[in-house]
Amino acid sequence: RNRRKDGTLLIERAMIAPLKQPDGTTTHYVAIKEDITAQHEAEERLHTLALAVEQSPESIVITDLSGCIEYVNKAFVRHSGYERDEVLGRNPRILHSGRTPRAVHDAMWQALSAGEAWSGEFINRRKDGSEYTELANVAPVRRPDGRITHYLAIKADITERKLMAEELEGYR
Repeated sequence: RNRRKDGTLLIERAMIAPLKQPDGTTTHYVAIKEDITAQHEAEERLHTLALAVEQSPESIVITDLSGCIEYVNKAFVRHSGYERDEVLGRNPRILHSGRTPRAVHDAMWQALSAGEAWSGEFINRRKDGSEYTELANVAPVRRPDGRITHYLAIKADITERKLMAEELEGYR
């Protein structure tokens, strides 16, 4: 870490090697420096983004194009009861309770297959067998060239909200 003439921070990677005389004495050092400031800043932004995703209160699930789970955050673990290693490589259908209408899944896959985002509700089952309702927003993840490589699901547990709405409706 150094300061430029204008006072801004410069982060450099340096390789320093001694120049030796035939008798083995070191007379000089050669330094090869590379400015890695932009790379360091990009890594810091990526680290911040990773922390935000991991610490999100919403469940975040990333799957490959065949639907195999590649990533889940802590909220997913908390809401579903499954540990990461129990779901990685598996399909999110392990959460299916059988109570979400088939038409909901069909509509989701129709939108995703068309390269579009989808939003809707799932009635899922936790590892312990209890049911919960999630409001899911699922979208394709695209490379800069437009190619879809993954699907991203951001899901909020709305079980309590739905129960409260039903209870309120019962009082009316």
